[in-house]
Amino acid sequence: MENVRIIYLDMPATVKAYTLFNDDYYTIVLNQNLSREQNLISYYHELDHIYGNDFDKTIPVSLIEYIRH
Repeated sequence: MENVRIIYLDMPATVKAYTLFNDDYYTIVLNQNLSREQNLISYYHELDHIYGNDFDKTIPVSLIEYIRH
């Protein structure tokens, strides 16, 4: 996918990753303090949200997360 950027930020261990959508780009933010393995898991989880068009849905984020897990 051409419109995805990945950045690493220093975040608490409780925050594995999140995705922002702005200006036709998705930015996946990964926690730099986590292992490469965990970041790969988080990356694919965030891609599931993108490919699942979760950013176009009007249901609560907590319900989207419940469905994805």
